[in-house]
Amino acid sequence: MKQKTLGCLVLACALIFFGAKISFSWPLQERCDDVAERGYLNVLTINLLFSEIENREARLQTIADFIAGQTDHVDIVLLQEVVGGSLARTVNSSLDLQYLLAARGLDYNLSYRLANGLPGALSVGNAILSRCEILYTLSKSLPFVTEVIFDGFQIPLRRNVMMCRVSVPGFGRIDVYNTHLCAYCDPLERLEQANVLMNFLRSVEYLTPGSNPIILGGDFNIVLNILDNFLVYNLITQGYGFTDTYREANDCVECCLAATDPGCTYGVDDNPYAVNIFTGMQEPAARIDYVFLKGKRVSTGDSTVVFNSAPWVSDHSGVISKVDIQ
Repeated sequence: MKQKTLGCLVLACALIFFGAKISFSWPLQERCDDVAERGYLNVLTINLLFSEIENREARLQTIADFIAGQTDHVDIVLLQEVVGGSLARTVNSSLDLQYLLAARGLDYNLSYRLANGLPGALSVGNAILSRCEILYTLSKSLPFVTEVIFDGFQIPLRRNVMMCRVSVPGFGRIDVYNTHLCAYCDPLERLEQANVLMNFLRSVEYLTPGSNPIILGGDFNIVLNILDNFLVYNLITQGYGFTDTYREANDCVECCLAATDPGCTYGVDDNPYAVNIFTGMQEPAARIDYVFLKGKRVSTGDSTVVFNSAPWVSDHSGVISKVDIQ
């Protein structure tokens, strides 16, 4: 016990040195006791679209209905653009989704990390919902970048990466990372954020004993038919050895060359939220939301883009990937 306590203290001190924030789990969490017997985890990532308020409740209801309607449980849910505050008319939209799932008999543990804004007024962040016990959560801010929204109008935004170490009974621990890289920024600034993200991941994995499988997901804003974005994609897949689960499962390369392609997660035809608010034009189709996987005893199963037809839940579609565990 003393050795375990000392290890936790060393980890906490080291991560503070690297600029990470850490919090530990609370008692009486939900446990995913069925996962090891089933042999796989289901992981969903979805950007919730922070700016749309009027239909948010209905959009969250649709997401909750989808999760509740699956034959197998959705075990991990990665959320980006989680909004809160008086201007957003909610305390926290990830908490809202957790409540909606509980009302359907589905209990999830929740961890949230602020990225931007003023808590109480308007804040935006990332969250992870997990059927598996969350042992602790780490987070790190990514470099500030100035995003050009329209006609030269610029706004500095901070993004972050969060990590939850989850415990799967009968299997072991899995490290789950959730992030949101800059959208309307210079590709080299996105690469800078990705480098900080991957260095944080490497530091966490180096400082903790054992070799846990890693799930890395979120909204990366990587469009593979744009040359500069290959720098970020290759950093993750070639530099750090991650597998792109959708690409692997569906044997495609770019996976989204037209708005009707099943791999597109943004700018999907007829999505009323994927419209440029200044020009009124439909945003171009792209695949920018990913679930990456790395580690021993895990492999890629099926992977599908969801929420790509009405009722629409966001300007993004989601990605649900099966992670086979051995």
